[in-house]
Amino acid sequence: MLGFMFRILALAALVLTPMAARAQTAKAKNVILFLGDAGGLPTLNAAGIYANDRPLSLFLHTMPHVGLSETSALDNWVTDSAAGMTAIMTGHKTRNGMVSMVPRGQGFIEPQTILEMAERRGLSTGVITNMPIWDATPAVCYAHAEKRSDRASILRQLFAPRYGDGPDIIVGKDRPTLDQVIAPDSQAALFGKLGYQAVNDPAELRADMKRAIAITDSDFDPQHAVETAVRSLGKNRKGYFLMVEWDMHTDDLAKGLTHAIEMNNLIRRIAQVAGKDTMILFVADHSFGVRLPSSPRTQPLAAQVAATGQGPTAAISVDPTHTGEEVVAAAMGPGSERVRGFFSNTALFDVIRRAFGWPKDERTR
Repeated sequence: MLGFMFRILALAALVLTPMAARAQTAKAKNVILFLGDAGGLPTLNAAGIYANDRPLSLFLHTMPHVGLSETSALDNWVTDSAAGMTAIMTGHKTRNGMVSMVPRGQGFIEPQTILEMAERRGLSTGVITNMPIWDATPAVCYAHAEKRSDRASILRQLFAPRYGDGPDIIVGKDRPTLDQVIAPDSQAALFGKLGYQAVNDPAELRADMKRAIAITDSDFDPQHAVETAVRSLGKNRKGYFLMVEWDMHTDDLAKGLTHAIEMNNLIRRIAQVAGKDTMILFVADHSFGVRLPSSPRTQPLAAQVAATGQGPTAAISVDPTHTGEEVVAAAMGPGSERVRGFFSNTALFDVIRRAFGWPKDERTR
């Protein structure tokens, strides 16, 4: 009898092991990268207490796979958004200020970004930000520039992509700069040629818009824009890649913490609607100088901030600058098990690439 039981257990192991292996290496059809600009651990900690008067109270704190990402730039221990996002989107560290360009010998290379790789493979793509659409973080997804300040070149590349037809959903700010680079009376023809339906307010986006652009100068609720983008992009049988940036700089303390809470709530909602074949990854490009040096639990943090006119208090200090400590990366969905331990920010490129099941691709222009 004992020998028979051993044979049964051995057979079960042979049957179950491949299933377990497949479960651990499941591919993601879609990937959504949520980028908290300056949303380091100190900001997330303060945001949870600010919103809920208790620690570990954000949805981000419940995500099953967590790691710590080192964020230095190639030329500085403290990164800016251009170099930080370039590392994530290309797997290469670069100098501060460079947009998806990397020094190599006496010149530069322009490695493909995750968005460009998705476009080359026929996936749908999207870029949503509450910052200018040409700003460093969104620009890294679709453009290559030696200087992040080269707005004209960056915007022109948005509408003249190297691969595919460029982002299908575009949401961001700074219409005056767009109007300077592309004359307003030429925009309708350009957008029509590229298949975009243009709206003035992200609230006007609809899921039946296959390609849409919304450039605004006002703050907007991210939930409608992102949820609509997910439903639109999700119609592509090949899948999609979506990057969502939300500014969390806390030099304006109340505004920065409110933005962190907004993104947290957004991720909670998108996790409900995106589907089990979607990997959701949150990470910050860099941290920021906000700290809780002393904060009595008897005094709600939100009340203290409000009492000082939305500024720093004895309970929370702000050194308004980027800082170089590791930032949290939190993930869920297929491929998210690779987010663990300490790693370089460049490793997140491979997390996304491997989640999609793409081979390593170092091709440059």
